[in-house]
Amino acid sequence: MMTTEMEYEAKSLLTNEEYQTLQQWFGKKKAVTQMNDYYDTEAFMLKQQTAALRVRTKEQKATLTLKQQTEEGMVETHQSLHAEELALLNTGTLPDGAVKTAIEALLGNVPSFHHYGQLTTHRSTYPYKDGIICLDHSVYNNREDFEIEYEGTSMTQATTVLFELLQDQHIEYKPAKNKVARFFATSPYLS
Repeated sequence: MMTTEMEYEAKSLLTNEEYQTLQQWFGKKKAVTQMNDYYDTEAFMLKQQTAALRVRTKEQKATLTLKQQTEEGMVETHQSLHAEELALLNTGTLPDGAVKTAIEALLGNVPSFHHYGQLTTHRSTYPYKDGIICLDHSVYNNREDFEIEYEGTSMTQATTVLFELLQDQHIEYKPAKNKVARFFATSPYLS
């Protein structure tokens, strides 16, 4: 399976208390755990192109995703991974498919990739105003954080809905970089 999609997300960091409050307000439900393993070249060629490569594993299914930042939002190219393809990636070689093709278009020659670590997210999702609210508790590099994301139909709509919700709940907006940026900002590889 392969898909390319445009993602429009607005997000804010939360305190643990704000996270708990929002979980109660939306109706606490069991979170889905997803493991995000991050890859880049030794020279961080993807990072230099404001792109990121991850494998997300949830419910025993692995998906390889290339995320590329644009002015409008995030373009994501996804491809399902089988065990053999994941083993190949862990040796530094990209498996054939849409993600490899997109990386070739971005970088030219496809270099070897290195695994830099894992971020685990416990996510609860709720339908909300033509989009989806995600309440995330993430653990990575001996840290944890809490975040609210709203995935909407455009960046303007996503930002407006998130800001209104935070204002209604008397929660201060706290700018949040995306998870991969937070992961690498705390990574021992870049210190």
